[in-house]
Amino acid sequence: MVAYSILMSVYAKENPVFLKQAVRSMLAQNEAPQELVLVCDGPLTEALDEVISAFAEEYGEKFRVLRLAENRGLAAALNAGLEICQCEYVARMDSDDIALPHRVSTEFSLMEKTGATLVSSTVSEFNTPMIPENMAFSEIAKETFLNRLPRRMLPETDAEIRAFSRKRNPMNHPAVLMKKSEVLRAGGYREDYPYFEDYDLWLRMLKNGTKAANCPQTLVLMRTDEGMYARRGGAQYRKYMRAFRKRMLREGDCSRMDYIKTVNLHTLVALLPSGVRKKLYGKALRK
Repeated sequence: MVAYSILMSVYAKENPVFLKQAVRSMLAQNEAPQELVLVCDGPLTEALDEVISAFAEEYGEKFRVLRLAENRGLAAALNAGLEICQCEYVARMDSDDIALPHRVSTEFSLMEKTGATLVSSTVSEFNTPMIPENMAFSEIAKETFLNRLPRRMLPETDAEIRAFSRKRNPMNHPAVLMKKSEVLRAGGYREDYPYFEDYDLWLRMLKNGTKAANCPQTLVLMRTDEGMYARRGGAQYRKYMRAFRKRMLREGDCSRMDYIKTVNLHTLVALLPSGVRKKLYGKALRK
């Protein structure tokens, strides 16, 4: 098994119970990480700090905490964390999701099989009441539970991923395992495109020759709520979406027809009430 780091970011508005579940799920991987790097993006709440202190006491130097003086946003936080990751391979994880116990070992197997150095997997979506804080990860991983959840599936091969990337994000960010040197060679996460930091990075890595692959199995459970769908609408989201799509057109990552179709579609979806948007994502974009 190759040594790897886990990279996570947390900020003040996040839930301490969710953070505890997310961290625990990664530290409970059947192939243990060398370290977990947690970036605190600005001052946190007392409850979040208590969770972090408990993990630091339990895991010592394996649980590394980097505190930023002010909230700088996801891209800056991940770049700061990536810089201090000691391993060449880095597994991303969000602070409110849950990784299945075999997540990282399965992704390394996929890398070995395909030669890819950027991989992710299918993610299944769940809402907060479905998974109690003390529910065992082995129970969560059972197909009888997973089959009840909507899945975000992606193309699997490098060629399919490249074609898909012209219209939609080809990787599930919370499930990504990536080679640090290739992330840095592509320039890391850029702060210019909020909401699309990861998509922007994958496009640059693919352009640099990085080979990608996706696992069809669910390896991460992604927590969804009304807030997630609300963030995908409104004037600010439309502004950032248009700026990112213009960047894709300018840098040759999509055709003009791709640009027109995706901008019009995303603009329409962003204008819908969040409840309607949630149903649309559930029916049209999930399986």
